[in-house]
Amino acid sequence: MKKFLAGALALTLLALVGCSASKPAEAPKPAAPATPPAPKIEKLVIGFVPSQDAAGISDKVKPMSDFLSKELGITVTTFVGSNFAGVVEGMGSKQVDIGFLNAFSYVAAHNDYGVITILKSVRKGNFQYRAQLTTRKADNIPVCDAKADPKCKATFDALKGKKLAFVDPGSTSGYLFPAFYLKNIGIDIAPGKFFSDVMNAGGHDKAVNSVYNKVVDAAWSFEDARDTLVKDFPDVKEKLVQVAFTDWIPNDGISVRKDLPADLVQKITDAFVKYSKDPDGVKVLQSLYTIDAFAPSKDADYQVVADTAKAMGIDLKAELQKKK
Repeated sequence: MKKFLAGALALTLLALVGCSASKPAEAPKPAAPATPPAPKIEKLVIGFVPSQDAAGISDKVKPMSDFLSKELGITVTTFVGSNFAGVVEGMGSKQVDIGFLNAFSYVAAHNDYGVITILKSVRKGNFQYRAQLTTRKADNIPVCDAKADPKCKATFDALKGKKLAFVDPGSTSGYLFPAFYLKNIGIDIAPGKFFSDVMNAGGHDKAVNSVYNKVVDAAWSFEDARDTLVKDFPDVKEKLVQVAFTDWIPNDGISVRKDLPADLVQKITDAFVKYSKDPDGVKVLQSLYTIDAFAPSKDADYQVVADTAKAMGIDLKAELQKKK
């Protein structure tokens, strides 16, 4: 009996050894390397388009950057582009993180660099505005009656051979929509074709100023850019008049680089909304771009601008990069 048990035990041990040999134990898998944490963002740069004198913007936005620095716990600095392309290219190269962009510049930045809109400006309860054509009252240019005369024949007959100013090739109300308007009524905006000369003033205030000081006979700008000159020229609204308007344009707004962390983007959004409700913030935003408040925005809000550029056959990026 003992011999039988010993033999059975030996056979069992051999069977176990055989199984072990045929299926070796798997080595434990190495642990997956830990995902390195995203680099901490220690500074943010806000870019501003030059809808008015660049030096004036720089002076006005310091309280805003101080407020945001405190709210976000991150140093916030500012940059003012010398033209509209400067802020777009700054966001594309990651030198600018947050942009106060007009509609034209936003569409270009979104198309080329994936920039994301987060807020749109509100003015007098409106999310849209128009471009206006300003002339000197003393020149007696007829005001366009678009219902009676969609091509504003009397208005533009009086301006034929005169000098015209736009704002900047990257301006929505200071170029894109006015150029589309003129094209639709059959006017060629190339210098020497319909107008004797066509220039870019470099800012909405400068465009209006060029009419006031008789550098040009008419200028396109946002409605009503005459307000930007009232402080220096109290009689500007008496001497300058609006004679034509474009279709409605979506308001400018605030955009961010596409690769900023989602939680930070939300904090930035909340901080700007809070700033727009702060009494001191209201003063800065009014002085800066006549902004009353902010509202949530989405890319679809600016589709009309993309469609207008397409109808004009305009390369958005190329237009933004044109020299003034």
